[in-house]
Amino acid sequence: MVMRHPEPVGLQYFSGLNHHSVMENKKKYVATADSLDFSETVANALGIPFDKNQTKTIARKLHDLYYKDISLVLPEETRSCRFDNFASGSFVAFADQEKNVPLINIDEQWAMFFLDANILTCIRAFHVLTEAEAFQNALIFKENLETFKNPLLHETIREKMKPFIMKYVEILPIANLLTMCMFGFILCHELAHHNLGHIYEVPHKQQELDADTRGFQYLKRVSHQFEQLEFLKIPPNMLGAPVVAMIYLQALEAIGIISTSGDTHPSVSQRTQNLYEQFNKVANEEARYLYNGLHLSCEEFVDEISRIKNPSD
Repeated sequence: MVMRHPEPVGLQYFSGLNHHSVMENKKKYVATADSLDFSETVANALGIPFDKNQTKTIARKLHDLYYKDISLVLPEETRSCRFDNFASGSFVAFADQEKNVPLINIDEQWAMFFLDANILTCIRAFHVLTEAEAFQNALIFKENLETFKNPLLHETIREKMKPFIMKYVEILPIANLLTMCMFGFILCHELAHHNLGHIYEVPHKQQELDADTRGFQYLKRVSHQFEQLEFLKIPPNMLGAPVVAMIYLQALEAIGIISTSGDTHPSVSQRTQNLYEQFNKVANEEARYLYNGLHLSCEEFVDEISRIKNPSD
C-alpha cells in the first residue's frame, strides 16, 4: 500500500504556517553569560546550589532529557518515535514523519512563553500586590502574550521581569514545575497523535480532543513516577497545568492575537473543558487548590489587559 505523506497535526496557532520552512530554519537557544549570572543570583536567593557549567550543558538538551524521561515511563508508546526541539521563530508543535520515522517537533519558544506566564500568574496567585504592581504585572503578562506576534520581545520582557522575580523569588520553583508540566503535556499530546494514527489521516477537530485526552493520560502516568525520574519531575499536584496552558491560549484569543476557528482544531474553550474534565477525575486537594488560584489569577489578567490600551494604537 502506498502511504501518503500527511500534513503535520498538533498545536499550530500561526495561520498559513509552512512547516517545511520551519524545518529548514531550526536553531537552538543557548544559555548566555548574562542569563547564567542571573540564574546564579536567583539560585543564591533560594539557597540552591548552582553550577554554571553543568547548567549550561543541561540547558541545551533539557527538553531532550524530558523526552528521555517520558520514554522511561512509556517505553512502548515512544519506541519508534523521535523528538526534535528547536528555535524556529514560530510557536509550533506538530507530529509528522521524516524518512518514514514518526517525529515530534516542538519549538522551544513554548517553554519560554509558559515560564514567563507562570511566573507572573504565580506572583498574582500567591501575593497581594499593590495597585501599581498589579498594573505592571498585567502589562507584562499582555506583552508576553504578544510574543506570539513577535518572539523577539522575549528578551525585553525578561529584563522587565527581573525586579518581580527577585522580589517574589520563592514562587520560581512552582512556576518552573508548571512550565515543566506544560511542556511535558505538549510532548505527550504530540506522542498521542502518533499512537492514535492521526499522522496518516486527514486532520480534523476530534483528533485534537482525542490527543489531548490520551496525552493527559500519558502525563498522569509520568507524574505517578516522578520520584524515579531525573529531569521531568511532575508531581500529581501539578496536573492542572495543561488546563492553565489552555487558559493562556484563551487569553490570547480574547485579545485577538490568535484565532482557533477552522476545520482542523476545535475551539480553545472546548479543549479547556475537555482537559479540565480529565484533570477533575484525578485531581487531589493540593492540585485543585493550586489550579483554582491560578485560574482566578488568569481571569483577573484577562479582565485587566482588556482595559490596557495597546501601545501601538
